[in-house]
Amino acid sequence: MIIPINNKILDDFKMINQEYLVDNRFYDLKSGVHEYRLYSYLSTFFNDTIILDIGTKNGRSALALSHNNKNHVISYDIVNRINNRKHKIYTKKNLEFRVKDVLLDLNEDIVKKIKIVMIDIDHYETIERMIIDRLNELNFSGIILLDDTTNHPEKDINIAMNRLWNNIEFKKYDVTKYGHWSGTGIVILNSDIDFEFS
Repeated sequence: MIIPINNKILDDFKMINQEYLVDNRFYDLKSGVHEYRLYSYLSTFFNDTIILDIGTKNGRSALALSHNNKNHVISYDIVNRINNRKHKIYTKKNLEFRVKDVLLDLNEDIVKKIKIVMIDIDHYETIERMIIDRLNELNFSGIILLDDTTNHPEKDINIAMNRLWNNIEFKKYDVTKYGHWSGTGIVILNSDIDFEFS
């Protein structure tokens, strides 16, 4: 599968799910500023699959990844940052939230059903590396999206994420110009998925 990506495609892409947002800032911004257009667009290339969103925070990435209702998104965080069980975000039918460590759930059965994994957590590289290594051990076949890979404004995080990105030996693309200004990376694991950039 070859996925075409350019800023025009992404900026013309119709965003949905705004009515579910906990925080409506940034969601509709242009590609290269924020990542949500890229995430939503990528979800349309897969059907009947599981997408993992690791690092829920306020749920914006999870909502973007849930654009294609034929997929099921599971969003993980070790802390509930939404803090309102009555919020409309919990009514999105193809979106599930789990407050737990994703590493406790990663096993061969679930991994073979997953095509996209988005990781946006503490950015100190250790847990990110553990997740990537675990996915590889379980023969995950698909794409991993990483946020804040190259330009994080906090110096120590920037150093850690640059080190993580530079040490990834799998096929990878820096797609910051299509994603988030602070750095967006795509890693391809055990898959013939590729991208055509223009």
